[in-house]
Amino acid sequence: MEVQCPTCSAKFKVPDTVSIATCPYCGTTFHVHTGEETGEHFFFPPMKKDAGGVLLKFLSRQYGAPADITGARVTKKELHWVPVYFFYLHGRSTRWETIEEVRFLGVPAGSPLKGLLGGYPFPVRGKRFFDEAVVKKGKYYEPEVSKEEAEAIARSFMESALRSEAAEEDKSLGGVEIETKYQGLVHYPVWEVQYEYSGESFTGYVDGTDGRVILGEYPLMGEARKKATLLGAAVLGTGVVLGVVFAGIYGSALGLLGSIIPAGAGAFGIFSKGSVKRRKVSEVMKTGKGNLYFRKM
Repeated sequence: MEVQCPTCSAKFKVPDTVSIATCPYCGTTFHVHTGEETGEHFFFPPMKKDAGGVLLKFLSRQYGAPADITGARVTKKELHWVPVYFFYLHGRSTRWETIEEVRFLGVPAGSPLKGLLGGYPFPVRGKRFFDEAVVKKGKYYEPEVSKEEAEAIARSFMESALRSEAAEEDKSLGGVEIETKYQGLVHYPVWEVQYEYSGESFTGYVDGTDGRVILGEYPLMGEARKKATLLGAAVLGTGVVLGVVFAGIYGSALGLLGSIIPAGAGAFGIFSKGSVKRRKVSEVMKTGKGNLYFRKM
């Protein structure tokens, strides 16, 4: 028979004997005969791939990583079950019809990894009804915040997204209307992996559902650091030379400053990314504040 999702209105077929279905498009679980959402407790089944091997293989592809890093000794692999409240949000401006956002958002609610997963692009498909057996298969955490507090965080996130969209259109947002639907508490698997290389210890975190590297650190080889240092020095030196030339042409120190400042900013970026002993990288996090790509240690 054909059913319609009460959240995203998508239509799909399920066997006639099914009483509860999960939407393959947005992940909402609901009673097929009444359309009522279950809002129950779920979990994502962990992958079968080795988290340590996944992490080291990803790090081996990074700039300046040791060629033999895949042979590093893994000293710890621990599975964390992180509680996450899931919401469907539909927000819009009351002033402009063109400013509208739809988001599926997971709000981490506990564990030491709560900060790491803030803003993480959680999948909407694949969750299952909670199985008590998972409690024994790793470190299990209960929520530290209520569903209401998590919903307030989700609404704030949506309002920020609407304001950003309004700013891109050079408009004033005005009032907002935000529709929020709770989709349940999900315990999400994350692998913590520690490994040793040349007597030093490094840590990484791997998405337990599909093997995406949430965060990984690795030693930056000396040759790579040397190249970055030389490149940064060249950028800074070029800026100084051009600044002197412009200052001579225009007879003003502003020409010197106009070249040195951007050159210094560019050189700083190169130094901070390539002249460090360790690098942190991510396979999924985006650029911006809190960026995990090439974060200085």
